Amino acid sequence: MAESSPPDTPDDPVAALRKRSRILARLLDDEGRVARWPKRRAQRLLILEHLAQHFEPGERLAEAEVNALLNSLHSFDDAALLRRWLVEEGFVGRTASGSAYWLESTESTGSGEWLGRER
Repeated sequence: MAESSPPDTPDDPVAALRKRSRILARLLDDEGRVARWPKRRAQRLLILEHLAQHFEPGERLAEAEVNALLNSLHSFDDAALLRRWLVEEGFVGRTASGSAYWLESTESTGSGEWLGRER
């Protein structure tokens, strides 16, 4: 007989989705925009993943285009903060000059593997 994982463990994908949904519900407004910047790294990563999903794979964007995109996805008027964190955490790449931005590999997008590591 196969052992099953207890509920709310990292091996339970349904529990992981529920946890992600609860966190997003607290951090997004009614229009799906980021309403506040979380202090916990795991929650920041979830928000960054949410933002990165709005970038098109293979597309290179100018900084002004990235700012316009991010401004449409949050309500606290700080696209620079979001842009820096997207780059710092590896969701988005950029040239050394900052003239172009692109979505990095999406292999881990959606995994939520870091949700259990609240810091």
